[in-house]
Amino acid sequence: MTSLANKVALVTAGSRGLGAQIVTELASRGADVAFTYASQKQAADELVARIEDFGRRAVCFPADARDFSLAHEVTEEVRRRLGELDILVCSAGIARGGATWKLTENDWDDVVDVSLKGAFNYIHAAAPMFVDRKGGKIVCIGSINGLRGRMGSLSYNVAKAGLVGLVKTVAAEMGKYNVNANVVAPGYIETTTQVNTPELIKDLVLKECAIKRLGTPQDIAPVVAFLCSEEARHVTGQVIKVDAGQYL
Repeated sequence: MTSLANKVALVTAGSRGLGAQIVTELASRGADVAFTYASQKQAADELVARIEDFGRRAVCFPADARDFSLAHEVTEEVRRRLGELDILVCSAGIARGGATWKLTENDWDDVVDVSLKGAFNYIHAAAPMFVDRKGGKIVCIGSINGLRGRMGSLSYNVAKAGLVGLVKTVAAEMGKYNVNANVVAPGYIETTTQVNTPELIKDLVLKECAIKRLGTPQDIAPVVAFLCSEEARHVTGQVIKVDAGQYL
């Protein structure tokens, strides 16, 4: 198992779903983990307790990913409470459906602000720490739909496509400081937010997949952990699709 012993990680939107699985994965490999959450305080507190059961330190912060100033405050508080930051995982994201001409301005703004600006906010906060320390790992959770034009999810597709440009630029700018930045792009993942997905949609997803199975957070988190480790020191500016061949 890839070791993250004695590393300090910050994960956005880490209280449930894929974010919680990433938090758990990093802690299970030896990292102390801080994470943000939007509203699920009970779930966040329960996750902190689980991480402490691993013998690792954990802290959580209520935070809206869209808040630039708060992102800097949270990142500084993580350093104060856990030590110098080694890893940043930006997993905050939301989706709003609807054809392009039916999408409201508010829906567009919400999705782009949380999924894209939110990642910028935390990278902007963490980058000086990584530059000063001459090292760090950044992973953003994208989507294969940021690499293709999936109908009915314009704002989501655009936000995830924007993450690719953001991360590639960060990788180019920060490589000389020994900072790795990558995107993990899942296909369809069965999470708590997908509980009401119609079976018809799941069947259509399976038809797209080379390997006929639906993904879970447990399929994504180990890839994130690898990219956060020194084993991935030669990997940067990449988009790693984890999708059972759905993009093919």
